[in-house]
Amino acid sequence: MEFFLIRHTAPAVASGICYGRADVALADTAERDIAAALAPLPKFDWVYSSPSQRCVQLAKTLSQRDQCGLTLAPELQELHFGDWEELPWAQIPRDHSDPWAADTWNRAPPGGETEQALWNRVANWYRTALPAPASRCAIVAHGGSLRVLRCLMLGLGMEQRWAWNLAWGAHAPFTPA
Repeated sequence: MEFFLIRHTAPAVASGICYGRADVALADTAERDIAAALAPLPKFDWVYSSPSQRCVQLAKTLSQRDQCGLTLAPELQELHFGDWEELPWAQIPRDHSDPWAADTWNRAPPGGETEQALWNRVANWYRTALPAPASRCAIVAHGGSLRVLRCLMLGLGMEQRWAWNLAWGAHAPFTPA
């Protein structure tokens, strides 16, 4: 089975805003951005997507283009920043954000989740939800959940999660090890 990890296109969020699980809209250029993101992609047999609107728009367009199934997976949502969601990073007190930034694996923002929790929910989904009855699947999600999936597919440990990144609307094919 072949998977294509696809990051959603640019969101309509000002620079310097903390967001993860917040269901922010896509940029005004979304239609053009989605068309550009889909142009180089092959035909898919199945599409999985985070339920966030910034992922669903691209996933639905892809599913309609290829006339294939679409499954929304809440486990693919981005890291939850809790009380910090949609606040400017500059307004989050440094005595709160610095300890979190020093150990994001074990510490969570107030009301949010740790990176370990993100890893565990994505890993559980990967082990239990896949594969669909398909030979080529698209997974439309966020930077954080896609980093975890890449590590899982390549058999890499969590310490490798930050060694890779996808730009808005970019994709990367993977055949799990």
